[in-house]
Amino acid sequence: MKLFHGTNIDFDNIDLKMSKPNKDFGQGFYLSDTRQQAEELAMARVELRNRLIVCYNYEFTN
Repeated sequence: MKLFHGTNIDFDNIDLKMSKPNKDFGQGFYLSDTRQQAEELAMARVELRNRLIVCYNYEFTN
């Protein structure tokens, strides 16, 4: 499963202290299963030249 995060900040580790507390579902690290939605969120935050899309690959095992 691929999940995407749209941002304007380059980072190596997820730090929940950096997230804003008054988001729709509270403070957290938001991901989307569609790259387009992550791009739209990144574009809403910054100019086109500064956006970053981070992709996470998760494999579920039983």
